[in-house]
Amino acid sequence: MMSDKKLMLIDGNSLLYRAFYALPLLHNREGIYTNGVYGFLTMYNRIVEQEKPTHIVVAFDMDKKTFRTERFVDYKANRSAPPDELTPQFQLLRDVLKALKVKYIEVPGFEADDIIGTISKIAETQGVSSIIVTGDGDNLQLVSDSVKVLMTKKGITDIQLYDINKVIEKWEVPPEKMIEIKALMGDSSDNIPGVPGVGAKTAIKLIKQFNKLENIYENLDQVSGKKLKERLAENRDKAFLSRELAEIVRDMDLDIEIDEFQKSEPDYENLIQIYKRLEFNNFLATLNKKAGSTAKELEKIDVIELECEEDVEKLIKQISKDDLLSLYFKTDYHHPMWCNLKSIYIEFRKQVYSLNIGEKINYKISWLKPFFEAKDIKKLIHNQKFVQVLLSRYGIQLRGIECDTMLLTYINDSQIQNESLSNVILQYLNVTVTEDNPECLVIKIQDLYQVLIKDLPQDLKYLLYNVEIPLSNTLGKMEIAGIKVNKKILETISEEFSIRLSKDEERIYELAGGSFNINSPKQLGKVLFEDLGLRVVKKTKTGYSTGAEVLEELYDEHEIIPYILDYRHVSKLKSTYVDALQELIHVDTGRVHTIFKQALTTTGRLSSVEPNLQNIPIKMEEGRRIRNAFTAKDDWYLISADYSQIDLRALAHISEDATLIETFKKGIDIHTRTASEIFNVDISDVNSDLRRRAKAVNFGIVYGISDFGLSRDTGVSRKEAKRYIEEYLDSYPGVRQYMDNIVEFGKKHGYVETVLKRRRYLPDLNAKNKMVQSFAKRMALNTPIQGSSADIIKLAMLKINDEIETRKLKSQLLIQVHDDLLLEVPKEEIEETTAIVKEAMENAYSLKVPLEVSLNIGRNWYEMEEWK
Repeated sequence: MMSDKKLMLIDGNSLLYRAFYALPLLHNREGIYTNGVYGFLTMYNRIVEQEKPTHIVVAFDMDKKTFRTERFVDYKANRSAPPDELTPQFQLLRDVLKALKVKYIEVPGFEADDIIGTISKIAETQGVSSIIVTGDGDNLQLVSDSVKVLMTKKGITDIQLYDINKVIEKWEVPPEKMIEIKALMGDSSDNIPGVPGVGAKTAIKLIKQFNKLENIYENLDQVSGKKLKERLAENRDKAFLSRELAEIVRDMDLDIEIDEFQKSEPDYENLIQIYKRLEFNNFLATLNKKAGSTAKELEKIDVIELECEEDVEKLIKQISKDDLLSLYFKTDYHHPMWCNLKSIYIEFRKQVYSLNIGEKINYKISWLKPFFEAKDIKKLIHNQKFVQVLLSRYGIQLRGIECDTMLLTYINDSQIQNESLSNVILQYLNVTVTEDNPECLVIKIQDLYQVLIKDLPQDLKYLLYNVEIPLSNTLGKMEIAGIKVNKKILETISEEFSIRLSKDEERIYELAGGSFNINSPKQLGKVLFEDLGLRVVKKTKTGYSTGAEVLEELYDEHEIIPYILDYRHVSKLKSTYVDALQELIHVDTGRVHTIFKQALTTTGRLSSVEPNLQNIPIKMEEGRRIRNAFTAKDDWYLISADYSQIDLRALAHISEDATLIETFKKGIDIHTRTASEIFNVDISDVNSDLRRRAKAVNFGIVYGISDFGLSRDTGVSRKEAKRYIEEYLDSYPGVRQYMDNIVEFGKKHGYVETVLKRRRYLPDLNAKNKMVQSFAKRMALNTPIQGSSADIIKLAMLKINDEIETRKLKSQLLIQVHDDLLLEVPKEEIEETTAIVKEAMENAYSLKVPLEVSLNIGRNWYEMEEWK
């Protein structure tokens, strides 16, 4: 009789290898490689959740020397040593398993398969069912009524369950006959010889006929095929040796009890430390929910409810100018213009107060208006911009912010996932708190602040308090303002695109000789490369590649290709922008309100989401038309202010290259100058093609491009591209020196920095893996340049906003698109505002070269003319 216990046996070596090769090389800031362990845990968590075992054990190979190598010296001799990036991960995995309280076993002279085979047999005798998790097909011989095998196939997501019927379905023989088949066909991966010339098909046929090796050799005369008989006869010893090597040992002398492997709660404290060190943030977030609070002082937090306005007034009267309070807002959604406020939590002198909003939000939140708007009540908050925008909907201005802990963590280390307060608390305070415990979150904000601010370098404090926190307020105003979007224009464009897509579709079907799903790469591949017989440019694991680069190469080879490309282009514009934007127009404002992600990128650049207004198409006419829908309100105008080549000017400043500096100071076109230098022609002889190539080189250098990348961008050979880069660096020796210096600085200090001392940590500069190190070098070259450009435009935004507020103008910043700012301006303020913008941007930061700004004006974002 089977018990209700279920034992999971995991082949540790097999799964770790599988994960390592399935995922790209991942590593933490210390340069410790983690992809194998990460992939292992991903599979482990999913399978445990799916199978719900009561007992778990992991088996490892201990070393290469086993009883099999003593029996056959060439056993597994063809296997190379694991890569340097994988070897340390075996110990990492053991450390994780200890923290998970999952027992692992390794025995000298035996393999993981033998341990699994022996334990599964012990379990069987005790009426315990087993499930084996492995990527090694040898384990199929262990399948029985009480043993199943979960076989990993491709990557870390494709897993197949084998029971007796599944083994018979695939191999046509019961599981115990798998070793007989392996004896005949051998196994090249393990260097098991088998019988030369006998493959799986023949082996299966023989075992189905004779049942086992002994019967084959006792009845060789009944084997059909003279050649096969000869091979079997000549390799009898190899066949029996191969069976011996392939058979999993099931009677090892293991002093174990199945209940030793009983599943239990992890050692959360230890596991959290390991996950933090390895930077497994997704696993940490899951751990939060499972573990609850691991800090005893958080388990008993009394919350005082503010039930009436008098309660709030009483609280405010107790607050002195020396007090520092923390705030936490619980909402049902992450967009401040669309969410509903559920409750507000205030931590004051280690006591938590809460205000449950309910349906009477306008009434209840007004009780706290004096508190929120008081400049002399110092407040800590995580993501103050979110709260600023949210409160603005109720006519409340958020003032008195002493620090935003989200921005504080971002300045401290831009690679931490900082938007989640629970994740940040876990990272820095080693306390696990879920978002479902807001009283626990709010009480830890001040601890988080004290820990991080204490050791923050002075330069970074300046960046935090003089740039990022003030900018957060400016960005909040921009989010509140939003931008007017004309829905009728979008509807018209959508209808036109639908007609165009129908025409493209009709013509594609006509040229293809029938209808099919144009959006299906598989169906499209069949049409192009089988039905129409076009040249196959590239294949993928799943079939023909129909990517844009393939279709571009085939553009002139069949009339159908331009229609497919147009269909894809228009379809994407319609779904991603034209239709999606209509859904995001706020019902109360008639405007679209993006969220500016201030604490996301490692370079300091802002990004925009829901919707991404930094990505509205501009290169092709169909895309640019969408900008027609972005308009100013009546009697107002949109002003666009764009920095000219700010990244290259930042490069000139940082590298101090004399030629670059002279070029910008004299107002010489930098791309023409570069073309003249690298192609050895007079400036007056530089044509548009040479300038285009030089432009690719200029920006390629900024982004740390390789000769391969430049070759792809310019259409020249890699050899020619390499020559371009060398010519460039010879022409601008200061840039070459900068490239050497910044990498050395990064290796020595572990980070690189911008003009405002914003840091990006790059431990990979000291990585042993050359590919990883090369990527880090590109980041080291690019970050000070792109990051300095980001710093400068942030300073410009602050100056513009301050000047508009000081002069009490109605003009408003709306959008930042990297090097470009968009403002909405009333007609009567155009002259004054354009002067403010130009002066602020060109004098935002003192570079060794001038900053230049071009201004354009119009009633919408598409029809804009140069402002002079």
